[in-house]
Amino acid sequence: MLKSELRRDYLKKRLDLEDDQIEEFTRQIKSHLETLSLPEVKFLLSYYPLVSRKEFNVAVCEQVILSRFPLAKIAWPKTDPDVVGMEAHLLEEQGLFAKNKYDILEPIGNAIVAPALIDLVFVPLLAFDNNGFRVGYGKGYYDRYLIRCRKDIVRIGFSFFAAVEPVSDINEFDVPLDYCITPSRLYEF
Repeated sequence: MLKSELRRDYLKKRLDLEDDQIEEFTRQIKSHLETLSLPEVKFLLSYYPLVSRKEFNVAVCEQVILSRFPLAKIAWPKTDPDVVGMEAHLLEEQGLFAKNKYDILEPIGNAIVAPALIDLVFVPLLAFDNNGFRVGYGKGYYDRYLIRCRKDIVRIGFSFFAAVEPVSDINEFDVPLDYCITPSRLYEF
């Protein structure tokens, strides 16, 4: 299937989920993450989930990482639509946030974490395939950012649905995940 078809179909599938299903799926996904062996995490790049699109609430997984690595720092992306780029900005207890043009909360004025310092990235997605390639919203922010990171960075996606057959329009700019965690299993690529 093409990315555009998967984007449309899986957004609809996600929007059709009931709240109690999402709550149970979230519990199962968290449980799978707790079993995953990870190298030390000093910096985690996470993100603000869009409730309106029923995105997975990564905050529960941020807490798993913080319980395992209490000194870890969490960053969220701040996008620059003019260059279709993004940077990781540290979350601060009293930090300020603003919604970007996609209605996503982003930190304002916080310290930037260099891509080379990021150890783990939670990557948002709509669908993913058996080879670890994800389908996002189609702007390419994460793929552009991930190629700037270290080769040993760990990339994890979360999905309420199983992997699909290989996406037919993957290109040389697409960066695969290392893991994708669903309610039924943990995929390793």
